[in-house]
Amino acid sequence: MTNQVELAVGFQCMALRTERGCGWLRFWLAALLLLGATACKKDAAFEAVDSDANGYVCLKCGAKLYTDRSVFIGPKCPKCSEDTLIEVVGYYCEKDKHLTIRARRGDRYGAVCEQCQAPLANAMRSPREKDLKAWGAGKAAL
Repeated sequence: MTNQVELAVGFQCMALRTERGCGWLRFWLAALLLLGATACKKDAAFEAVDSDANGYVCLKCGAKLYTDRSVFIGPKCPKCSEDTLIEVVGYYCEKDKHLTIRARRGDRYGAVCEQCQAPLANAMRSPREKDLKAWGAGKAAL
């Protein structure tokens, strides 16, 4: 590919017959190639924290709830009225492609995959609405 580009630029330079015109052509061609190479890549870190919902679990009654992205609730649980509602996070297991959802407050053992029991270090991911529904969460009535 690079040789074809250099060949095309070389033909253009011969047509222009000036070094100045050829330099500008090379500059713009390189800028266009650089822009095309970096334009549509998704950032893995951004995808890990991007979500369309907020998930919650009550540590007292076990209620699983979610709200829209712009709505936050807690710490009072809408089901049992205790101050034990806490946000949830997801941990993605690359091995079996499963998202384990659990309370943000950790325990001393850390997160493990619900399916294969593998430790999930550096695998935190914000669950999306579809993930929270599959987990069994219902939309919080406000």
